[in-house]
Amino acid sequence: MTWVTQEAEVIAEQNQGQVQVKACASQGCGSCSLAGGCGQGILSRWLMRRSPSLTLHTETPLQAGDRILLGINANKLNRAAVLQFLLPLITLLAAALLAEFIGITSGLLLFLIALIGLASGLLIARKLALANQLELLRQLTPSPTTKANNNLELTHVE
Repeated sequence: MTWVTQEAEVIAEQNQGQVQVKACASQGCGSCSLAGGCGQGILSRWLMRRSPSLTLHTETPLQAGDRILLGINANKLNRAAVLQFLLPLITLLAAALLAEFIGITSGLLLFLIALIGLASGLLIARKLALANQLELLRQLTPSPTTKANNNLELTHVE
């Protein structure tokens, strides 16, 4: 099983079984000599400046400042990408083709129906995407309440 991973830091412990985490900045991107003009470096700095926090469900005792490794199964990520990009496009085209098949020829009305198809595809994709969640793969810097093993492997619930 292949995982897409991201290092994160625990910001705060919200309540029993939940912690708030924030993705850590990429170490390699800002360190090369082309970082000022590289598209990836600029994008990385822009995205990490506004890095959102996530609430993660875990049974592992974590404290603020702990570094963890988050991951999502690559197959789930690919399915989510297809769902988020392809489903709205298909519903947009289906709505426009259905409107034209019915006999609507007005350009503005076709545009509005296609827009409704796009919006419905986005809503359906959002509802279906809630099942894809990040999982805690490993605790990188254990807190005093956990084992002193930096490669603490945690069980994954599928």
